[in-house]
Amino acid sequence: MRIAKLIAAFAAAVVAVTGAATIAAPRPAVAESATTMAFDACDLRVKLRELRGWDANDQYNIMVWKESARASSHFDGIVSQGHTTAQECDAVIGNDINFFWVVFSGGGEFVRKGDGGYRNWAFYGVWERDDTHVRFLPR
Repeated sequence: MRIAKLIAAFAAAVVAVTGAATIAAPRPAVAESATTMAFDACDLRVKLRELRGWDANDQYNIMVWKESARASSHFDGIVSQGHTTAQECDAVIGNDINFFWVVFSGGGEFVRKGDGGYRNWAFYGVWERDDTHVRFLPR
């Protein structure tokens, strides 16, 4: 809400100086477009950083994963989620797979299958990890 208040104050100042009623729309808390940035299937931290950029108040947990790396998951308080299809890292051209992400304020869990490299998963927030199992705490 701090950003919205700053925008409102700025808009009021513009009106006072110019007499024009120009109002800027506040930026959403989380990116809604899956295509705002080129997707890097070799390093899911890139998508994680993009999503964190929309969380100005640092109030969400974020999970990004390759479809085949998820054994199970659940997330509470989802505010945004999405997916994209991209060529698998270092794969033969045409070997497209699905990648998913979720931004949430509540708790949750993610259990990974396969290795834990950044081409398989990346996460941020308040969490506890035991090898392949990540438990997120509410923010």
